[in-house]
Amino acid sequence: MKSIRSLVFRLTSAAVLLLGLPTLALACPTCKDGLSENYVSAYAFSIVFMMSVPYLLLAGFFAYIVVSYLRKPLAERKELSTEDLARLAAEKADQGIPTQPPAWD
Repeated sequence: MKSIRSLVFRLTSAAVLLLGLPTLALACPTCKDGLSENYVSAYAFSIVFMMSVPYLLLAGFFAYIVVSYLRKPLAERKELSTEDLARLAAEKADQGIPTQPPAWD
């Protein structure tokens, strides 16, 4: 019951912020500045925004990978010995999972 209240509160808060404060959202610079004399700056801002979003998404994805790797304890991040690798390869082979890349002739 508490989690449902929390979810409803978060959704209501987000709706109030998005609907109540549209000028702070700056969602569409063309709509905001397009009605005034600033056509060029409105389009320039939207182009910069569209060009930066893919890089920000990639940076966020790689940051997630690095943080999730660093959160593991150091003992779990150690390198595997030769025996451990051989055992792991044998387990994968028993399951039918290829452990070597295909050989291209």
